[in-house]
Amino acid sequence: MTKRIFAALFAVILILSAAMLPVSAEATYLSKLDDTAQVLSDSEKSSLQSTINEVSEACKCNLAFVTVKDLNGASFPHNGTTRDYADMYYETNFGKNTDGIVVLLVLNNGRGKRDIYISTSGKCIKRLSDSEREAIFDDALDHHSPDSKGYYDFLNNIAQGIKKAVPPHLKWYMLPLAFLIGFGIAMLILMFMKKQLKSVEMQRGAVNYVRPGSMSVTASRDSYLYSTVSRTARPKDSGGSHTSSGGGTHGGGGRSF
Repeated sequence: MTKRIFAALFAVILILSAAMLPVSAEATYLSKLDDTAQVLSDSEKSSLQSTINEVSEACKCNLAFVTVKDLNGASFPHNGTTRDYADMYYETNFGKNTDGIVVLLVLNNGRGKRDIYISTSGKCIKRLSDSEREAIFDDALDHHSPDSKGYYDFLNNIAQGIKKAVPPHLKWYMLPLAFLIGFGIAMLILMFMKKQLKSVEMQRGAVNYVRPGSMSVTASRDSYLYSTVSRTARPKDSGGSHTSSGGGTHGGGGRSF
């Protein structure tokens, strides 16, 4: 038994050691702030860029924040919509179907309003759901005055919202590693408990556990114990996707304000 315990401990140590070894080189993720509309001061640009870098690293995805006065004059082709502008900006700078997010602010959408749009790509299509995106917009717009020409707080709130909403990027080996460690610990506990049961012998019946005279039934009654309730699950966010004019697959959505 002692040998088994030491063998199990040795196995756990090997697993933990393997987890610390460097794995194949991870993908390099890019972050970018493109303030073409010039709505940020130099100090605000520096601060927001630092936040974007932090969010990109935390979420393990490409991340760009872009401001434009309108949808004209882009250096890349698009079909004239805010959605396709954001999608094509992503594909031009980060490639098709890689993991990432673009946040696009358009000061004049051609209809007398401003647009805010989030385009997702790759695994981020599912990692940032429609409901989470809408919650980010709600929070940012709740703290933004309709007449305000300052956008630092507005964009910073969106960046912080993305950081909270997009789950951390887990390495491929973490789930099986957690299972193996848990299994190893459970085996150690079971072996220790088994070792403490040397004086226990198997019984084929329950006679030795029944106190004489304790099983006399003198009264009986029917008691209502429980009821069965059928419930229908609420439909989950489908996290739909679309194809850009450049052929890439994207998720996302936006608002006018």
